[in-house]
Amino acid sequence: MQSPPQTLLANNFQEAWQRLVSKSVRTLDEILDDTTLSVGDRAEIALQVIALHQQTGRESSLAETEAIAPSCQVKENVNRPNPKTHPLDGYVLLENFLSPEENQQALEIALTNRENFISSSTTNQATDYRRSLVLYATFYCEFYQLLKRRILQVLPEVCDRLDRVPFNVTELEMQLTAHNDGCYYKVHNDSGSPETATRELTYVYYFHCPPKAYSGGELRMYETDSTLGKVVEGDRFTPVEPQNNSIIFFDSRCQHEVRPVRCPSKQFEDSRFTLNGWLRR
Repeated sequence: MQSPPQTLLANNFQEAWQRLVSKSVRTLDEILDDTTLSVGDRAEIALQVIALHQQTGRESSLAETEAIAPSCQVKENVNRPNPKTHPLDGYVLLENFLSPEENQQALEIALTNRENFISSSTTNQATDYRRSLVLYATFYCEFYQLLKRRILQVLPEVCDRLDRVPFNVTELEMQLTAHNDGCYYKVHNDSGSPETATRELTYVYYFHCPPKAYSGGELRMYETDSTLGKVVEGDRFTPVEPQNNSIIFFDSRCQHEVRPVRCPSKQFEDSRFTLNGWLRR
């Protein structure tokens, strides 16, 4: 008995699709082995592959938040505005976000991969606008998954405290950033280009070697017009001091900056470290 035309068409399409996927995987594998490409380029490609796998596997769904809740304390700025009616400068800060062991693991990842950090850049390739080192998530895939689960777990509460409607997370971007002596990031937002327009929330997880050996590096949250995406007044901002084992969430449209870091020793292990990234809708 012959299969109906619709079934044959579906089977043929499925076979063709599988062949295409297999060829794509082989091509990506060859690209990732191409040593003529920079480490940063290969890391970026690998990270996109991981993100695509997670998206198609539905790993980004909020149903993934079955992990045990971390014991954390919630803080938020007292004058938190309602983004529907006021300029954006609100945030949610969670203290003791990871266990002491997990916090130490983040530090070990940074220190053991110091040779794999590369210079940071901006989406518009502006010069003298950002100075830091970054390590892509391909170097800590397992820890990426751990931190991702914890972030998705607290996301409903974060959205509630920011007066935001919960949204379906299609991608969670992450990078490990090191700020040493003289490093900074001037005023910017995280969703101001076509490539970043789907970023909804920014997060920054802070950690460092104890005792803290740097000063500065505070995050300044500027009052931002939610419609125009511009700073309301340049001298009106909320400062947030980096606290070990804390994480902050805020609207990716909010204009903010990282103030210059002072690290007298100039030793890498004394840097201001963050695991930071963005949640895309």
